[in-house]
Amino acid sequence: MKRLWVFVVAATIGALAGCATAPLVLNEPVGPNPLIASSGESTGKLKVYSATEEEHDVGFQTAYFQRSPYTIYGLDGREIKHVNDNNRSEFLPLPRIVELAPGNYRVEALTAVGFGEPVAVPVVIEAGRTTEVHLNGHWQPPSNAPKKELVLAPAGFPIGWRASTQLP
Repeated sequence: MKRLWVFVVAATIGALAGCATAPLVLNEPVGPNPLIASSGESTGKLKVYSATEEEHDVGFQTAYFQRSPYTIYGLDGREIKHVNDNNRSEFLPLPRIVELAPGNYRVEALTAVGFGEPVAVPVVIEAGRTTEVHLNGHWQPPSNAPKKELVLAPAGFPIGWRASTQLP
């Protein structure tokens, strides 16, 4: 019985330590698609395709996939926005669009590849343009896109377009 108790305590500590892991920090900033021109708006937009989690809400007959939440930080480390409900609707697993002032930010979200590890991705938001971060492992850039124009995850899959500029 004593051995079982030691095992339970050790497993609990290991599980809690695994939940508190720091995110993997990527160095290459993700920016808007260079092939799409600016809309002329004064703000930019961000879409994060984070990992999905199966939801079983009361009142729904079937389960649906909800995109996991993520947090946007300024370069000073201050939290700008926490996006808790990252679906446009319950049954439409497209990410919400977040409007931001032009600038440099850091997004912390869960990847859908591997064990769903947290990752910190630097992003550049430009006026009138949309920056997309694809952490689900399903994004396929155009076949003629040069590799040097893409930001790759450590696992080798593309997560977005390389930012052409770093804003002050």
